[in-house]
Amino acid sequence: MPDTMTTFAIPHFGLARQYKRLGNELLHATHEVLSSGCLVGGTFALDFEKWLKNRIGCEYVTTVHSGTQALEFIAEYSFDVGDTEDEIPTIRIPNLTYPATLNAFLKTGWEVEIVDTDANGILTEDPDNDHQFNRYDCLVGLYGAVPDDLPLFKPTIVDGAQHWLLADQDEIGEGMAISFDPTKNLNASGNGGAIATDSKELYDFVIAHKNNGKPDHFSPGTNSRMSELDCAHLLVRSKYIDEWQTRRKQIRQYYLKQFEYMPFKCLSRPFLYHTDQKFVIYTDQRDDLYRYLRSMSIEVRIHYPYTLGELPIAAHLERPTLLSTSVMLSRGVLSLPIYPELTDGEVEYIAAEVKNFFEEKTTLTHK
Repeated sequence: MPDTMTTFAIPHFGLARQYKRLGNELLHATHEVLSSGCLVGGTFALDFEKWLKNRIGCEYVTTVHSGTQALEFIAEYSFDVGDTEDEIPTIRIPNLTYPATLNAFLKTGWEVEIVDTDANGILTEDPDNDHQFNRYDCLVGLYGAVPDDLPLFKPTIVDGAQHWLLADQDEIGEGMAISFDPTKNLNASGNGGAIATDSKELYDFVIAHKNNGKPDHFSPGTNSRMSELDCAHLLVRSKYIDEWQTRRKQIRQYYLKQFEYMPFKCLSRPFLYHTDQKFVIYTDQRDDLYRYLRSMSIEVRIHYPYTLGELPIAAHLERPTLLSTSVMLSRGVLSLPIYPELTDGEVEYIAAEVKNFFEEKTTLTHK
């Protein structure tokens, strides 16, 4: 496991650098919130929800405590709608993603099928049936890849935590879960999530459920709201998100050009639309490259070293074999830094050291 106490010249995330640029604005927003005396459920939350709704172009948006809870609420609502006495609804989930996706549906009682992915980590098509009302797909934009068009005639739930910035009204399914985790492109200063939907029924369910069932208390709820402070900080950062996305795209394009003839795969290469939440390569020399780059003070990460089907909570589920595409993919994926605060020199240094690793390997092999 990585040594989390290690200090790198090039860290994997640029939050400290972001604060150097936005510190005065964030502190001013903090003062505005704290001096108002309204810390939850005020104007900053309403303004941010309005910004988010306009950004996606959907009918309804509401913020919740986290992206994980956003997906849990969609799962709970859709389960209640789809559940019948004869058949519990089934959800197909890609094998390569963060465990929160699986947890949301297991906690709600769904029948879960963990499904293999293609070579880019995207859910494969359902060979059985696209017309069953109680058979859903959960689409995940892994690493920021925007999935293909939603399957026709089939209910779909979208885990948009990594790709929502490029999603529009036609790509949110019955509901899309959004995350503002500090590691995401548009980050809160703590926890944060949202649900985007065109369904008034889902929206009404979440509005009541996230506030302990108020106002009618027809069903039990919970407490799941974003703070005014986080919403205020997100409004500050939202002013820069397009600039940041442009910079991320520039870094991706530079990496792709530099790695064009290298003996590994760049997982973002096949996609026309990508939010560049991560820049991930696949190589059968992943572990050696991981150690080498970290020794050169470049903090790289592995997203994700194990698939969902290998977790103990999935032992009873239908899942791909250890020889599946998704399992093999998990053994070789490595994430390079791609945040907008990287300097040109740092991006060039990262690419050069990746290339240097493989060139040295080639030289040793031919000696």
